Amino acid sequence: MATDPTDAFDEISEYDSTALFKPKVVALVVSEGEERGPNLMTASWWMLAGYNPFRYLLAVSHKTLTHELIEESQEFVLASPSTEMIDALTLSGMVSGRDIDKIEHLDMETVPGQSVDVPLLADAAGNIECSVMESFEFMDCTYYFGEVEHAYVTPGGMDGRLLSPDADVLAYMGSDWGEEETKTKYRYYADITADSIKRFPGDEVVDSLPPELQAQFDD
Repeated sequence: MATDPTDAFDEISEYDSTALFKPKVVALVVSEGEERGPNLMTASWWMLAGYNPFRYLLAVSHKTLTHELIEESQEFVLASPSTEMIDALTLSGMVSGRDIDKIEHLDMETVPGQSVDVPLLADAAGNIECSVMESFEFMDCTYYFGEVEHAYVTPGGMDGRLLSPDADVLAYMGSDWGEEETKTKYRYYADITADSIKRFPGDEVVDSLPPELQAQFDD
């Protein structure tokens, strides 16, 4: 039996610990103000934050134009990028909307929101319209609880309640400099196909429980 964590594991840096929870979908946050925008920001700091009302939590640095626009409008869109949008994912995490109109530069098509005055990304695997219901500040970020007003998926993008591989969502693996000289890091993503999705009903592990606990799952 191991007596120290390093006897059982290789220790990694806190930064590298993010790789333990990938692949994940990195959101493209769309925001807009009365006189500026729409703007794009790449966001890894987001999560599901509750069901009633259904809401997501998004962390936004105070340094960003996105922070200014959400503070003004109290609305944003979480767009789930397709693999064809890797350029948008890269550029939106490197360049400020104060310096360039990223949507125009990337020639991205948008669709007006239904309940928010923020556009959706037409080529995304899906979009979620959010209105800010609450927020708080911690260190140099504001954390926004966004209530879901409407959610959309590309046609044919759902298989029952599951996201279909046909949605071509960008399952982000992370970034690294690679071996060749480059001005930017390499971005890596997984190609999710129907063959790579495995089904697990859970019956076997439930059957391993004591009878009194198994009874909770019997009809």
